Amino acid sequence: MVVIDKSDNNDIQSLANDARVARLATIDFEEAKPHIVPVVFVFDGNSYYIPIDKKPKMDTDPERLRRVRNIQKNPNVALLIDEYNEDWSKLFFVMIQGKGSLIGKFTEYDDVRKIRNTRLNRKPEQLHLHQQEMNSSGRGSKSQYLLKNAQSLLLEKYPQYQKISVGHLCIMICPEKVFTWKMNSGQVG
Repeated sequence: MVVIDKSDNNDIQSLANDARVARLATIDFEEAKPHIVPVVFVFDGNSYYIPIDKKPKMDTDPERLRRVRNIQKNPNVALLIDEYNEDWSKLFFVMIQGKGSLIGKFTEYDDVRKIRNTRLNRKPEQLHLHQQEMNSSGRGSKSQYLLKNAQSLLLEKYPQYQKISVGHLCIMICPEKVFTWKMNSGQVG
């Protein structure tokens, strides 16, 4: 087994670009238990983005999604990107622990300020660097820039978004710890 150097962002970028699905874990604020869902995602080299898109089975109000409500109450999240293969020499995973926040706007649902105000009530030392930048006077333009960038990356990675909307809201994960592992090809017997 080999642990990939955590400082080598190129390996992480490559793994994240190739993986088609990940699992997002949030903390269920009502029961204080883990809540995990499969998600599509992109990585821009700094942050991970998960769209809140408009799938037919989804309720029209994104605030009803458990993951959104959980992040609003507790921003601590984990994202697991993994790939299983019958050839165990190709196994890998990346686990990202960080702070989740919502970028974009609830255009037809609600004012995003309601969500951002929950973050503003935290002590400044609890805010991640990206969140601090978004709390500055240019918050709206920074959020829109990040959203447009995420949407562009999602459209490029997932051709399915040519048929359904990427949406106007994304979960942004700012990594605090990244653990990466892949099997050393010489160890499988």
